[in-house]
Amino acid sequence: MLTVIVAILIFALLVTVHEFGHFITAKLSHMYVEEFSIGMGPLLFSKRWGETRYSLRLLPLGGYVRVLGEDIQEEERKGIEQVSVPEERRYQNRPVWQRMIFAAAGSVMNVITAIVIFSVMFLILGVAVPIENPDTTIYAVAEDGPAMEAGLQPGDKILSIDGQQVATWDELNKLIIDASISETLTVTAERQGQQISVSIQPVLSEDGSRSLLGIYAQTAERQAVGPIKGLQLGCNATWQMTVAMVDVLGDLFTGKINIMDEEEGLTGPVGIVQIIDQSTKAGWVYVFNLAALLSINLAVINLLPIPSLDGSKLLFLLIEAIRGKAIDPMKEGYVNFIGFSLMMLLIIVVTYKDIVRLFTS
Repeated sequence: MLTVIVAILIFALLVTVHEFGHFITAKLSHMYVEEFSIGMGPLLFSKRWGETRYSLRLLPLGGYVRVLGEDIQEEERKGIEQVSVPEERRYQNRPVWQRMIFAAAGSVMNVITAIVIFSVMFLILGVAVPIENPDTTIYAVAEDGPAMEAGLQPGDKILSIDGQQVATWDELNKLIIDASISETLTVTAERQGQQISVSIQPVLSEDGSRSLLGIYAQTAERQAVGPIKGLQLGCNATWQMTVAMVDVLGDLFTGKINIMDEEEGLTGPVGIVQIIDQSTKAGWVYVFNLAALLSINLAVINLLPIPSLDGSKLLFLLIEAIRGKAIDPMKEGYVNFIGFSLMMLLIIVVTYKDIVRLFTS
């Protein structure tokens, strides 16, 4: 139940900020916004404030901002063209540059959302700073390893091995590496102000190159950052994730990655909910990190020149700007209808794959 609630909240947040980008730029451009809807499908709530109707629909997997004149065919079918609105406020009569900003604004808002999420996470968690040659305090103990079996715990500070004192992890590591697995080591450590001694027999590493006790040092520590640094780190993280996502999409389109591949292929709504479930169990940090990644994903996908997406609108508007004449709305409508149908088919196929994987895993 918690997973479903978290998934709905994430989807609703990303859709809301995306559509708000379209909405606010339409208002600033003096377009006539007929409806601002969050969600798709059956209507749950609707209220008109001023000239715009605000709607909440059942399925939180999408949303839309209906601007008068944007979809002439749909308006003619529903009779929306009867609304008395000055001609200059209709979508098709606004300058091309304003319509391009309107088309791109949803993705821009999703990018801003990712930056905000990452920046807040850096402000709360700080940034990891490497520790050069840490002391001999144990940060973690390998499960079922020699150290755990001997009774050593995280927080114990090793003072000596077989009587040889150690002050740094490098010194400690050298003694462990040089030890023979046939010998039992006497390890003296400090725990809460008291000294303890345990006997440990090392084991070989998987490659057989060194002896191990199964203890780990703290190699980095969290350092607090201010708002400016947090924002800078948030921008850097968003940029890196965007570049990585574009690279993956490039591999998908060139065939380097199979779209139906279980590990690297596309993931539908069911698969995303599974990932959200895993993140919820891992902790809130993973949930917020996933929300930022999904926001970037939504921004990048929507800017692709695929019919029915914002990228397709930008492409048509670019062609209009170059040729000085708009594309025939009927032709653009047919292209978008075909593209939307193919996209729905792809979503169905990917969702089927996710469901099969869910029941066979």
